[in-house]
Amino acid sequence: MPGQYSRRTWGAASAGALAALFLLIGSSVSAGIADTRHNLGSGPGPAGRNNVSDTAEVCVFCHTPHGADINAPAPLWNKRLGAAGVPAGGGTYITYDTLQTPSLDGTVAAVGSISMACLSCHDGTQAMDNVINAPGSGGVLADGGGVDGRAYTWAGSSVNAAGRLSSGAGLLGTDLSNDHPIGIQYCGGGLSGTGTAVSGTCRDGDFTALQTQTINSNQVFWVETGGAGKQRTDLPLYQRASGGLGPLVECASCHDPHVSSGQAGPIGTGQSSGETFLRISNASSAVCTACHVK
Repeated sequence: MPGQYSRRTWGAASAGALAALFLLIGSSVSAGIADTRHNLGSGPGPAGRNNVSDTAEVCVFCHTPHGADINAPAPLWNKRLGAAGVPAGGGTYITYDTLQTPSLDGTVAAVGSISMACLSCHDGTQAMDNVINAPGSGGVLADGGGVDGRAYTWAGSSVNAAGRLSSGAGLLGTDLSNDHPIGIQYCGGGLSGTGTAVSGTCRDGDFTALQTQTINSNQVFWVETGGAGKQRTDLPLYQRASGGLGPLVECASCHDPHVSSGQAGPIGTGQSSGETFLRISNASSAVCTACHVK
């Protein structure tokens, strides 16, 4: 649930400054958000995307420079999240382990972590214009406007009048049993330790061994996709504050919401992540075989 929020509202100038900063940073790493379907603003963008007529800002639908949810697993998060395992708009999630497939080695935790940030739009239970700190002065609402958000005016083929995703591949819904498992132990690990080290014990030779490094006093984990050391195009794994399951696969392990449609991947020449926001090109199933030994 949302945490405590700052009483200082910096308004349109601050939000605009953040948007400009994000776009400036994005241009230096070939991650043009304005040129992807994650551009929900009224400004120029790719044909066929869902967007509003109320604001030309791009970053505000996910991030804010001030007044963010301090308990959210994503940086400067500007949307209401549900509690662990509970969609923001209510209901319950059905997870992959309900299929009882015998090949599932890792434990599946309740839906949470960074995946909740993705699902705050993609499960379709609340409006995509649910934003805590809206553009303009005095626009802070701790619940982001609730299920119906800010009641912006939407256009697009896969969004309804209430601003919720209603169709298309981007609508995952709350039944996640037909999607790659999230919140699942990565079984290329088998790590143990104390303090910031993980205690997960899942180890299966069908999975690539993970990599780990201490960065800013935090132990981080990833699956290597090419090149030495941790890079943006590697597949990150995520820890939770409790549970002892070790590094987990989440939505953002495979998907980078900031990647541009033509951004080159690290494997081969001319390969790109395409329209699916993959961290690397999936040519020859490179995303799958980065983790799975097949």
